[in-house]
Amino acid sequence: MELSETEKLNFAIIHGSKAYEEWDRQQGMPAYLTIILYELLLRKRLTQKDLVYLSDLPKQSINKGIHRLLEKDYLKLTIDPDDNRVKYCQLTESGKKYAKEKMTPLFEIENKVAQKMGAQKMKQLVALNEEWSETFWKFLRKKGEK
Repeated sequence: MELSETEKLNFAIIHGSKAYEEWDRQQGMPAYLTIILYELLLRKRLTQKDLVYLSDLPKQSINKGIHRLLEKDYLKLTIDPDDNRVKYCQLTESGKKYAKEKMTPLFEIENKVAQKMGAQKMKQLVALNEEWSETFWKFLRKKGEK
């Protein structure tokens, strides 16, 4: 049976997602913790709301990860001086060390894949993936409005 291009894309997306799930399993880390560490290493300081938005994970999962990291002194919360309701999450020095230790193997795999594909293909992949995702969400939202 010949698969359509849409079906091939669907299987590729699922297969790629499963690769990240397998990486989490091999590291013994829940996905929410991987995402928090990944984002805070790259962006340095985010609110819980930012983490929920960037990850598309439930607030409860992100909150659980934040509390796990706080308990180990890997994370600190700072209050926004202009709005006491806003708390920023930042890795502590020991948190940065832990995050780098845990996340470096993943970054290395991602970099190897990017190098193998080459800069041009990576730019195309990013652009097409962003366009596809945004378009999919538009149609999904419209369907939900009916």
